[in-house]
Amino acid sequence: MIPAYVINMEHAAERRARIGAQLDELGVPYRLFHAVDGRRLDDGEVAKHYNETAARTEYRPLSRGELGCALSHLGVYRQMLEDGSPFALVLEDDAALGDALPATLDALARTLDPAEPVAVLLSHVDKFTQWGRVPLDGQRQLVRRYGEWWRAHGYVISRAAAQRLLEGLQPVWCAADYWSAFERRGLIEVRAVVPYCIGLTELAAASSLEDHRAPLDATDKARRSIGYYLRRYLVQRFLFQLFVRPFLRVAKQKRNW
Repeated sequence: MIPAYVINMEHAAERRARIGAQLDELGVPYRLFHAVDGRRLDDGEVAKHYNETAARTEYRPLSRGELGCALSHLGVYRQMLEDGSPFALVLEDDAALGDALPATLDALARTLDPAEPVAVLLSHVDKFTQWGRVPLDGQRQLVRRYGEWWRAHGYVISRAAAQRLLEGLQPVWCAADYWSAFERRGLIEVRAVVPYCIGLTELAAASSLEDHRAPLDATDKARRSIGYYLRRYLVQRFLFQLFVRPFLRVAKQKRNW
């Protein structure tokens, strides 16, 4: 079975116990990865690991919490490569694991190629395209997600994708869950499993990894060119919706838990 790597702050014993109990009950092997607390990084460490100029160019600056979260996920990728794992299930400690998780992991291990740079979201995605879907078992399918999506509390990543992200995201220039940017840069392909099998516990309301998402300030908004807004609103919002989306057979997934 694909092993799990659980990102957890060293001091967060309750979170560690809860996610560990879920994994034990489901029979999923796992190891803990001590998260990086970005709020405790000094200015020298931030300068070493964070490319603020690139972050502002791509989207917006990151908070210290977001930086720590991104470094934690990168650390997991490094660890899985050192372990020689062909795939890894990356979990944050506020994840709620469904009963279908073991069967889904087994199906993904049979379907995916570790040499292909792919990440598969096991959490809820609101929209997906039915074009190119791949059956995994009698109930679940592997699909292409549609639109922007931000969440990284439960996903499977291949060895090749881990290597690509380690090479392409250092120094850090975006949040750990900026999946659409990873695809735009050609780093990895992102898929999703529907119906989803990983949700969030009530602990997600007070994340131990991120204190907040840094807002986009007026200076950053002003830096954005006319070309940016033309691409975003004319191409993505209008032309794409009018001429492309109808052929993608976009479907919505209900959030059941």
